Amino acid sequence: MTVWRIIEDENCYAVAIYNYNGPSPHLPLEVGELVHCERETEHWYWGRSLRRDGVGAFPKNYVQLRECEVERVGDTVVASAGGSGVVHDIALTLRDWLQHWKKLYTTCDDRFKFMEVSMRALLELRAQAASGALPLDQLRRVARTAIFTIDKGNRALDMELAVRNANGQLVNPLHMSTYKLNALHDETNAKIDKNMETTPATPTPTTHPSARSYTVAVKVHNFVCRMTDSAELLLSLHDSSGNKLTEHLMMRWPSPNMSTGQVVFTDLGSEIKREKTFLVCHVVRIGSMASENVDYRRSMAGVPPPPSSGGGLRRPFGVAAADVTRLLADHSHSPDRHIQAPFYACEKETMDTLLKKVITNRELKETKHQQGLWVSIQLVDGDLKQVREENPHILVSNTAIARKMGFPEVIRPGDTRNDLYVTLCSGSFSRGGVKNSERNIELCARIVDKNGQIVPGVISVGAGVPKVNEYTSVVYYHEDRPRWQETFKVCLGIEEFKEAHLVFLCRHRSSNEAKDRAEKHFALSFLKLMQREGTTTPDKHHTLCVYKIDSKKASTEDIESEAAAACLALPSRRDELPAQAERGLVRGPLCLVHRDSLVVHSKLCSTKLTQREEILGVLKWSTHHAEGTLRQALTRLMHVPSEELVKFLQDILDALFSILTQVPEEQESYTENSYGVLVLESLMRVVSLVADHKYQHFQPVLYAYIDDSFCDALAYEKLISVIVWVITSAEQGELALKRLLQCMKCLECLIRFIVRSRQLRSALGDPQAHEDFRFQFESLMEALVWLMRCGDYALTCQGSALKYLPHAVPHAIKVFPQTELSALVVRALDALPLSRLGKQRVLALLELLRGALARAPAARALLAPHVAGTVRHLLMEKAELDREAAHKSRSVDKAARLLGADSSRLHDPTQHQQIVELCVETIGELVTLLARDDVGPVEADRGELAKLLLPTVLRVAANMMRDDRNNDDPLLRRIVSILLDIVRQMSEEQYALVVKALEQETGGSASLVVDALALLQALLQRPVFRAHWADMLHVQHYVMLHALRLISITLCSRLQSIDETDTEGIAAIHSMCRSWFNTCASLASSQPLQLETMRAARRARAAAVCGDVRRAAATLLRDLWFALGEHKRAFIPCLVGPFLEVSFLGDEEVRITTIPLFFDMMQTEYNHSVSTGDSSESPLKDLESELIDKIDVLVERGSGDVAWRARFVSLCGALCKAAAGGLRAAAAALVAAAARQLDTLLQYRAAALKSAISHRMLLTTKVLHFYEQIERPHMYIRYVHKLCDMHRSCHQWAEAGLTLRLHARLLSWLPAPIDQPTQPQTTSERDLKEMLYHEVADLLDQGHQWEVAVEVIKELVEVYEAEALGYAPLADLHSRLAAFYTAMMRTVRSHPGYFRVVYFGKGFPDHLRVPHGFVYRGNEYEQLGDFKERLLDEWPDAEVLPKLDPPGEEITEAEGQYLQINAVEPVMGDKLKRLSGKPISGQILQYYKHNHVNKFIFSRPFHRPEEQLEGSKDDLSVNEFATRWLERTELEISDMLPGILRWFPVVKQRTFWVSPVEAAVEALRDANRALKQLILEARASDAPLQPLTMRLSGILDPAVQGGIVNYERAFLTPAYAEKHPDHAPLLAQLRDLIADQIPLLQFGLDVHGARMPTALEGLHAHMLQCFRRIQNHVHQRYGRKACDFESEAAEVQLRMPPRDRAYTDTHTDAHTDTHTGNRVSDISTGTSTDSASKSKFFSFNAAINPLARNSAASNYFGTLNSSPKKKERRRARKSEIGTQASGSQWYTSPVANGTSNHTNTSHASNTSLASQSDSPLRELRQENFQSQMAARIQNALVTERPLRAEVEQRRMSQRASLVSAPPSNRNSMGTTDSNQEDEEPPPLPEKSANRSTLDSDHNNNPEPLPPRNNYDTVLTPRGSFLYNSMMRRTSTGISAGQTPPTPPPKKKHQQHHS
Repeated sequence: MTVWRIIEDENCYAVAIYNYNGPSPHLPLEVGELVHCERETEHWYWGRSLRRDGVGAFPKNYVQLRECEVERVGDTVVASAGGSGVVHDIALTLRDWLQHWKKLYTTCDDRFKFMEVSMRALLELRAQAASGALPLDQLRRVARTAIFTIDKGNRALDMELAVRNANGQLVNPLHMSTYKLNALHDETNAKIDKNMETTPATPTPTTHPSARSYTVAVKVHNFVCRMTDSAELLLSLHDSSGNKLTEHLMMRWPSPNMSTGQVVFTDLGSEIKREKTFLVCHVVRIGSMASENVDYRRSMAGVPPPPSSGGGLRRPFGVAAADVTRLLADHSHSPDRHIQAPFYACEKETMDTLLKKVITNRELKETKHQQGLWVSIQLVDGDLKQVREENPHILVSNTAIARKMGFPEVIRPGDTRNDLYVTLCSGSFSRGGVKNSERNIELCARIVDKNGQIVPGVISVGAGVPKVNEYTSVVYYHEDRPRWQETFKVCLGIEEFKEAHLVFLCRHRSSNEAKDRAEKHFALSFLKLMQREGTTTPDKHHTLCVYKIDSKKASTEDIESEAAAACLALPSRRDELPAQAERGLVRGPLCLVHRDSLVVHSKLCSTKLTQREEILGVLKWSTHHAEGTLRQALTRLMHVPSEELVKFLQDILDALFSILTQVPEEQESYTENSYGVLVLESLMRVVSLVADHKYQHFQPVLYAYIDDSFCDALAYEKLISVIVWVITSAEQGELALKRLLQCMKCLECLIRFIVRSRQLRSALGDPQAHEDFRFQFESLMEALVWLMRCGDYALTCQGSALKYLPHAVPHAIKVFPQTELSALVVRALDALPLSRLGKQRVLALLELLRGALARAPAARALLAPHVAGTVRHLLMEKAELDREAAHKSRSVDKAARLLGADSSRLHDPTQHQQIVELCVETIGELVTLLARDDVGPVEADRGELAKLLLPTVLRVAANMMRDDRNNDDPLLRRIVSILLDIVRQMSEEQYALVVKALEQETGGSASLVVDALALLQALLQRPVFRAHWADMLHVQHYVMLHALRLISITLCSRLQSIDETDTEGIAAIHSMCRSWFNTCASLASSQPLQLETMRAARRARAAAVCGDVRRAAATLLRDLWFALGEHKRAFIPCLVGPFLEVSFLGDEEVRITTIPLFFDMMQTEYNHSVSTGDSSESPLKDLESELIDKIDVLVERGSGDVAWRARFVSLCGALCKAAAGGLRAAAAALVAAAARQLDTLLQYRAAALKSAISHRMLLTTKVLHFYEQIERPHMYIRYVHKLCDMHRSCHQWAEAGLTLRLHARLLSWLPAPIDQPTQPQTTSERDLKEMLYHEVADLLDQGHQWEVAVEVIKELVEVYEAEALGYAPLADLHSRLAAFYTAMMRTVRSHPGYFRVVYFGKGFPDHLRVPHGFVYRGNEYEQLGDFKERLLDEWPDAEVLPKLDPPGEEITEAEGQYLQINAVEPVMGDKLKRLSGKPISGQILQYYKHNHVNKFIFSRPFHRPEEQLEGSKDDLSVNEFATRWLERTELEISDMLPGILRWFPVVKQRTFWVSPVEAAVEALRDANRALKQLILEARASDAPLQPLTMRLSGILDPAVQGGIVNYERAFLTPAYAEKHPDHAPLLAQLRDLIADQIPLLQFGLDVHGARMPTALEGLHAHMLQCFRRIQNHVHQRYGRKACDFESEAAEVQLRMPPRDRAYTDTHTDAHTDTHTGNRVSDISTGTSTDSASKSKFFSFNAAINPLARNSAASNYFGTLNSSPKKKERRRARKSEIGTQASGSQWYTSPVANGTSNHTNTSHASNTSLASQSDSPLRELRQENFQSQMAARIQNALVTERPLRAEVEQRRMSQRASLVSAPPSNRNSMGTTDSNQEDEEPPPLPEKSANRSTLDSDHNNNPEPLPPRNNYDTVLTPRGSFLYNSMMRRTSTGISAGQTPPTPPPKKKHQQHHS
């Protein structure tokens, strides 16, 4: 015995490493499946799977133990192996996605591929995260990418939305307000919607500054070029115009190491991503004047060349450039990707010209760029500081930093620059001396002081190299007008900048090395860095003067220094030259060369040196103050351009505050010219500039200055006093208002300065200053209060104050008490009337709530009530405006018409809508604040908020719910979130205070309860939150349950205190209680709370967040129910449905809580019935009815299961047993009825979910029968219509009509009213029944069941006639009848086949496993093979049994599915039996053969060898016909087909044997019928002849079966007759059938010979020879017979026009004689003299043949349609008489089941025959199928079969004529010609009083027939044989008493049968 050991470790989990499939109780495993191990043995584990609900054993070597991350919430366990964090989340996500992914595959969903890619991506990310090898930054990137992929996948699968915080962790809904949770959902949802079509990228930072700084990192990998000398590579960024954006990076080429190959270009603005950018590398060769031509390329890693012997000239060599715009803009660009910048060599142009050609791509040869620069590039957000923090790998020790040539968009505090960028543009130099050729000019730039000495190390030629003393330009060969466009940077200190100047020395470089060493600088130009007024040189192009250096005039040896010092006394720029300067200008060794010039460009990037005099005037304020020009300097500062001000922001502010505090005022009171006012205006100018959108990125700079650099401790005193003066002087005019408006806009920064100054003063420790500051600050706030009270003239200033004051309050808190500040702010807001500036007021309150003031409890206690009151007023005002708008709409429209404006413009709701949105946002901020844990005590604030805002917010939410229909309004979601927050934060004590306040205010709390319940119900019915916001929905339901708990307190107190005499009050409280119960039930049954339907992870999270809300709701329901006390009776039975809905939930605790309430209802109802004396009949009648109704409705929705039924029976049954008296029996009966109903409905639902619609129809009928038994007509009708709808959906129109007829039969024709009419026009039962009858008739018409439709319309006719509703409705009904009758005769109907199906095996549902199976009615043209395919499509796993034998237990008890299918033949019904023997159309007979049947047969042949007969030479055992027995099975089904279903179960089955001779008779009869049908079909010219040829050949020349010889040898022998004397009638029938076959064959050969092609002449001759041989044989043995159908004469007699009647009457006798004398020959030859012989109709024998199939030939039977030519021929032809051919079937009946039945005939008296001529011809009705051969003839009725010789003799001598009746409606024998055009048909005869007497004499029905309508009997057609006979008899005077010829005598046994 195996002993399992319990594993002590609860967290023992294992992962399957192999697939395992074992029998029960083993646990099947799949690779990767996680299982929890609970017990173990040596080789086995016992545990449960976390992927599916399975428990069992599995081998240890199939799994591997793993450490798992486990989350337990109640019974739910969520675990994953591999790690925590994102690894755990990915594992759970993949586990959930797997099931959805499989479904997508099976349904061929388009999302399958997307989910596959996403799952593979998550697997890769999980592997990276679980490896532990990633650095922290890459791990964060992997986590962000994984979260991004999870969100997209969840959205694609419509799964729950996961809301995460900034760290990627799921948020806890209970740790934040509902309003904030909704905002997070909105934000996350919008982000996912936006990124559904994108890929994950680096997320943007949390703060989004408007101005951003970028850094471009470039790494140089290689440079390839054909050059032998060394070179300098100057790398920089250029724009599309070729202008340089950044400094150079200089690299030496070739370099032994790559130390300088990396550079970052920093301080780049946002235009770097928008504008076109090029990476440009200037290549300068270092060597001799002429370079050597080489054919090989050199790389950067090559060996450096030897030093050049040419003195190291810098010669232009070429440019390498590449467009990097797309690379910088593309975030997906890999930073390691190498790009090539192609190299272009200089030929004759300058490097600048070549660069522009490269950029514009003009005049460049298309060559393969094998030379170039290979780099990698990356764009990084942020400046150098941010790059060092976030991407430290970019800035390594050897990384060169090249700054932007200009200021960045934001100048940070402490970012001091003093750079001067100088660009050598061009020059123009004369040749000079005797030199004829142009010179090779080289410029040398130096920074020298006033003494001409070089300032060392201040010139930067590029990043990556140290600073140098001088910059040397490139040398262009023989170019006196060079264009350099070279830039270098001058880095000087401020003091050095003032004393230095820039000198440019010109030198000629010779290609001869010896001469070059002797060359000296021949000219000089210079540029002063500072101007006279102290400003720096402006940023522009400078055209400099060129001075020749004359060494002879030098006084010292250092000529260059002397010249550099002497130039300061000369003009620098050509525009400074004095007049007559061209004549000469000499100073020391310098002499002006007037024709020469040098152009340079300067650009200053300095935060200390300015180029504006206005700024310099303020910075030197002390000098101007001493000179008395300080006011003018301050005034001029207002006109300085903004970009200049922001450069010197800090210095200007320092100067302004120095003026404010150090310059004394000349007067005590301020004026517009006071220094303080001017300083304030200048200060506001600077602050306003920073606040402007263009420079708002300088705000951090300003704030950093205030916090870190501002150091004036006395500034607050004067600043406050100046601000107060500005506010109080607002009434002085327009200029004062503008100043005040500007001051209010700058209020925040001004308060910042005041606060910082006060903090600096406080640091000095002056107590008296503190009191002074409080007084001053209070005066400032008082000034603001005064401003709020001003009139309309200050409206704009008030709005600005409201806008900027809340931003200043958080700073004022630092130096002023919070409570007092809050009181002052509230006082200022209260000073402003509520009717003014509503939007600005709410914005101010919103900002205050977001600030620090609201986080302080004492300050919030003053601020929160003000906020709540203001919002309440605005929301109520909005509601009042909405109500007034409805009354004023007419006035607005009228005013619009008068003004010619649009009414929507006059009544613009936009402003009010914005106010409502702001109010909602304000309340949301407030409730979010009160939900925090770090803001101190909030209970009092919550109570005050609920008291002030709960009714208003509730009303607004209800109005929005009513007006908004799509429920996807974000505003509605926000206000509902606020309402949830208010309720969620409300305790019972606070709720009591709210109720008390409402009672004091409005006199009661009923309105609050009613509104709350209505809103809760609306939220449950129309959720405002999206379905995939799972957390939000859980929190919503959790809070709604809390709201219901609070409302129940009010209801309980009201119930206890209600006055019993107050009926209105009792009704009101009962109504509220019912609404409460319904709402609570709806809450508990809400879909988001059904934990059983959730995946494991979601279920665990829901249980952890809110628990199981359903259990709490069920407990709340129970508590309030028992709290009702004596009021319970008023809630029965209306609460049955809600309680039942809750008890049907899948949680067991909920069921245990709620099911006992039903017994309490029973007890309450029973006690009430006993007390009122109504307990005798049914004390629980109402309760029972409601319970059964609701069970049906809820089970139909999918609720309820077997477990509920067991729990209901056990709990209520136990309580019933404990009850006493009549309650026990009544309650037990109700419990039993409910259980039985639930069993039936659950069986229907369980099978319907797994079966096709046809099986649901069958189960629906079972439910119908159940409700019929328990007498629930309304439920019965509901399922009738449900069954009808299913039939309609399947296009089964006939079954739909018959089903709908069930409902109609339940209704009466009385005008009784209907309780709940479905349509307005059907208010009574009679109207509904009439409407249903018309609908039934329409459905039956679509289903081609016109015979049943006729019955329905006839009933309507009787009702219309009885109620005398008028002739017009009757005419419509008769028109429908006529249409139905016409459709019966003229429409081709394909009669379906019938199939027997038996279901074996336990794989089928129980309702299909009936003993004898089912009989199916097939579709149109459906054969057995098609039916099998259809059934196998429905049951793809089923197997069809090959035999019809009953299977054994190995089949019936197997787990599989087995089918037994075979075709069956319907057995004719009673209607068909009555019609047999009547001249009825074949279509009608075929209809009744295949419809209205409930009996079917099928046969199986068996061979039984018999013993050798004495005297017989044949071995009967060899002849299969002699031993062929048939096993015939007769089936009877439960209902008629067609019916309310297309298949019914077999209720009775009988099996019997058919002897060989009976089988032979049936086979031969069927062969004759088939041959006859083929002949008729082959007569048509377009019919195929091959079937007839094959059939004739098979009969005449039987090569295989032997033909009739087998029957003769087997049965027609004396030995057989002697041995089987009881088979004599069958043998006689066999002989007759053989004889009947000869005329059929002859007629068939005639038809074949008339249509055969030439190729078949030989075959036809052979068949004629065989026919003659067989004919002779048959005539000798069985006699001659004529054909038993009319081949030529049509039996439908057409009426002729009057002009043809005389001719017809005149030639009647001759025509009759002709037919009488030539009938035999006519029939035998098949010839006819009538051209209308193609009008086919069944003869008498064909009419009584119930097994004749419908065919193409029989489609014309009984129809009167023909072509116009046929009409003319029919009008011209004579009257025809159809003569019945003589044959055996003339006087014998068909044999059924192998038994011989003789015809029962009856005699007709002379009276009856005489009355025939005076009254319409009547039909003969015979109900007995055995006597269906009776027929009317004119002279005698044949009642006895004479001897064969006598028959042949009489047939040759005298023929008996038979009247063949044309087709008619119902059973009449006469008809009229519908094509008659010249004569109207005769009128219908009146109703005959003696009809029943006449009919009773000639039928076997003992009961009189019911009365018929006028159309049941019609006149004998004109021109027919009977009509002509009667006319002849009248004209010739034949008496009615003349007797007809005597018929043959009857046989005795026939008389006995009669």
